[in-house]
Amino acid sequence: MKLRRASYRFAAAITLGSAVISHVPTAHAQTKVRVGWCTSVVTNGAVPFAIGNRFGWFKQLGVEIELVNFPGSSDCVRNVATGEVLMAVAAVEPVAILRLTGVKTQVFYTAYRRNIFGLAVPVDSPIKTYADLKGKKIGVTSMASTGVVVARSVARSAGLDPDRDVRIVVSGQPAQTAVLLKRNEIDAVSQWDTQYALMAIAGASLRPIEDAELESYPANSFVALPETIKTRGDLLARVLRAYTMGAVYAIRNPRLASEIFLATYPQAVPTGLELSEATDQNATMLKILTGKWTLERPDLKWGEVNPDTYQRYIDWLVKAGVLKERLEASEIVTNELVPAINTDLDLKAVEAALAR
Repeated sequence: MKLRRASYRFAAAITLGSAVISHVPTAHAQTKVRVGWCTSVVTNGAVPFAIGNRFGWFKQLGVEIELVNFPGSSDCVRNVATGEVLMAVAAVEPVAILRLTGVKTQVFYTAYRRNIFGLAVPVDSPIKTYADLKGKKIGVTSMASTGVVVARSVARSAGLDPDRDVRIVVSGQPAQTAVLLKRNEIDAVSQWDTQYALMAIAGASLRPIEDAELESYPANSFVALPETIKTRGDLLARVLRAYTMGAVYAIRNPRLASEIFLATYPQAVPTGLELSEATDQNATMLKILTGKWTLERPDLKWGEVNPDTYQRYIDWLVKAGVLKERLEASEIVTNELVPAINTDLDLKAVEAALAR
């Protein structure tokens, strides 16, 4: 699919029945918030936005959401820095990399608490380790994708030169990538877990190259300018409160969440699939995603950043040669808004929505 930047506006009403009345009072004038979405097409990671809109939680908190698509996280972060979007759901790697060039953004809400990225190969591939990638082609969704950073990092970790020993190429979205894998035109992929599930559905079953360390690091999270976090923190907190309610709903019932997502974004229904089949497929993938959203311990708050985990990831990126110098995690992450996001988080409204 041709890469393009497009905006997807949430519908004011979705034909799935009447909305649940939330316990959250309407107390704010409506403010449009542009959120960077770091793939060229809408994906089911946007489920919490669809759910929050479906049940009126964003509206009740005075927010109108517009998702703005970019090819990858690097583009997302740059557009946060220029003010094109107020925030973005971006990977942490470009936040750190661009920080060294003077582009100052911060993670203020950890959405994916475990890494979604990693390399994978066809199930019958002789490639077992990163060292076996020497001379191989690795497919990514775009050259702006975090998959490029991860591919280069793991190549370096195996003693390979990412500029000479491997070839990173654009293989596109899952269906296109599956074709290239079956034709042996690429040898491995550096994308993310739900992409791999879609490739399997398209006939290219994959085997991940195991990397427990990489899997332990956080992935896409909410990023904004430090001054936005300080001066517009109330607005950001309201957005993330409704988002969190949507995420909790999806964790509790992936099937219903998938129905709402596909009703909100009918363009996400794969060509040739009946809606019921597409819903089943999406629910299966959503179970993978929500496993990365859930809190590791009951004492943690939604969105809470663990600076130690981020620091380990930064140090890993330095060791891999992706970052040219070490950063302190406090430069690119903050928990400043976590208390406000979790205060008055209306989980009773989520329970009411689930009970319908």
